Amino acid sequence: MKKHIDKIVQHLPKGLSETGLEEVATLMDEVVEERVSEEVTLLEAKVKAFLRTKLESLKESARHQLESDNEIMRSHKVLEAVKTIVAAELESQDVDSAVSHYEQQTTELQEENDLLKAKLDEAIRNSSLLKSKMNRSKSELHKLSEALHQEKEKVEKPFQSSEAAVIITNETHGMSNLPSAAQDNFFLNEDVIRLSQPV
Repeated sequence: MKKHIDKIVQHLPKGLSETGLEEVATLMDEVVEERVSEEVTLLEAKVKAFLRTKLESLKESARHQLESDNEIMRSHKVLEAVKTIVAAELESQDVDSAVSHYEQQTTELQEENDLLKAKLDEAIRNSSLLKSKMNRSKSELHKLSEALHQEKEKVEKPFQSSEAAVIITNETHGMSNLPSAAQDNFFLNEDVIRLSQPV
């Protein structure tokens, strides 16, 4: 370390003030502390990884030792082996039972599916018939609506007779005895007014 410090001092410019030397020393301390912190962090990570590896191997070794020395552990291993054999035997019987159960369920579901399919086909046919009837009803309604519209137009037109009426009167000199209100109405004439008056 002394050698590195001497090299740094040699490279400093001559005539550097004490303040400058203190700033350089402070910077050097910061650099050294940062580098030391990085190295310590790296070493801690390596030590932790090493200890974890060793701990796992110690656990494994202790487990093997316990299994070989302890009667309860050996009995437990034997029990697990027996359970595995019995489970395999039971599983074979259970599989046969489960297969027959599922086959029965599949048959029932197939029957329900066929029934639902038949109902769906019938519903589709009924829907098609209803659609056809509705289209016919719409067509008839449209025709009736057009006929009604035509009849409405006929009713709204004023009546025009193709026959001409000739009025014969005894009046002369073009004088009219009709009241002024009746003169504007061509349907009223003297005969009609005479008929309407009491005898």
